Amino acid sequence: MNQKIGLHLAYDGRKFQGYQIQPAQRTVQSELEKALQIVLGHPCPTLCAGRTDAGVHARAQFIHLETDTNFPVSRLAPALRPHLPDDLLVLQAFALPENFHARFSALTRRYRYFIKPQSKPDPFSFRYCWHYPYPVDLQRLIPLWKSLKGNYDFSAFCKSGSYRTQFEIEILEAKVTALDSGLIYLEIEAQSFLYNMVRTLVGTVLDIVRGRFPEDHLTQLLQAPERAKTGQTAPPQGLFLWNVNYPQEFELDLQDSAQKNLGLEFLY
Repeated sequence: MNQKIGLHLAYDGRKFQGYQIQPAQRTVQSELEKALQIVLGHPCPTLCAGRTDAGVHARAQFIHLETDTNFPVSRLAPALRPHLPDDLLVLQAFALPENFHARFSALTRRYRYFIKPQSKPDPFSFRYCWHYPYPVDLQRLIPLWKSLKGNYDFSAFCKSGSYRTQFEIEILEAKVTALDSGLIYLEIEAQSFLYNMVRTLVGTVLDIVRGRFPEDHLTQLLQAPERAKTGQTAPPQGLFLWNVNYPQEFELDLQDSAQKNLGLEFLY
């Protein structure tokens, strides 16, 4: 009996060298596939919604796998947990139809980047946000970040060596939220993203807000892309793969699954 199964993953990315398997490196995929082989009894390649970089977290990563065992889907998540490290959790398993693909069936991916401006040294929250040493003018930040919404060539914000040849991306949503705690998060949603794109956008926009570049610098980079003229790349620990949206026919609500199973109050 051949089954296609989906897994909703969450992980703390600090000690992983990204999602994808790499020789002699600790990655999310390698840890997950080791656990799957123990539980299902055979090598089990997985495919993910989006490959996160080293140090980047995920609240809603989604993968699919195929197995010819009749292992009950409802028991797979709890069966895997004892074989996974503490920084990687399978929240839920789903039975999937044959036409599902974790990457190609996804409608959109949403990222959040957390920043603590002018923050005092803190041995705890630094793991999940950027302790940004400068003040952040929200009156400048909000319209700049919102201006990313639309269809643009983002090649200036892609790390060299990317396998991508198509750099035009439509940003469906770009918003800023400032919390009473002083924490700020930048949210961005699109069907896909380029390698290092979100972190480079965050760093460049904050450099503009701080006055390192002129106010129209972001517009210029989107109209005439030039990688050498972008700002700093924001550090990985502030970035979360926050959600992946799939067509309703697959009945996958990762947002609901995360809210029920994860306690992320410490972020706020």
